Amino acid sequence: MVEMVKTTITQADLHQLDAEAGDNYWIEVEDNTIIEVLRDMTWIHLFVIMNLYDLLKPFVKMHQLGRVFTDGARYVLKGTLDEIEDAPRPDFSFVRTGRIPADFDWEGDFFGAPDLAVEVISPGQGIPNLVRKLSRYLDAGTEEAWLIVPKKGELYQFRRDADAPVVYRQGETLTTPLFPGLVIDITAIFAPN
Repeated sequence: MVEMVKTTITQADLHQLDAEAGDNYWIEVEDNTIIEVLRDMTWIHLFVIMNLYDLLKPFVKMHQLGRVFTDGARYVLKGTLDEIEDAPRPDFSFVRTGRIPADFDWEGDFFGAPDLAVEVISPGQGIPNLVRKLSRYLDAGTEEAWLIVPKKGELYQFRRDADAPVVYRQGETLTTPLFPGLVIDITAIFAPN
């Protein structure tokens, strides 16, 4: 991971850096610092994201709850078009109906926090760094943030209104007010099918 310091980061700067990074890196911003995040995912990382999509997308669509997004959606948590201070990319996210403006620029970034942000730990990533990243989402207004640890088969559910995360393991089920009536089988999240 390479950090480049710049005093002012604009939306145009991010688009230029995205183009230069190609398929190898995600460009994020943390505390006015541009960060290149190596896109180094394992197969299980990909399965987890695809499984989340398969589990949540039909339910969200059927109940018109909003939109789910996989890798690549960048959220500007702090700043403006002309001065972006914090703009991470979760591995998976959900935004409720009505939060995406009718005139949203689908080639730009979302200004605001997702309602759900999910990070899946990959080789080389430390849990403390990802927990800090999840805290940034929660501080910016995200209702829930999930940290998924494939090697352990665990999901840590952080909520803005809770002091500590709830840990779910394979064989258990998760429910959340974000998806009323949905019961998520934790084992299904890790199934390589």
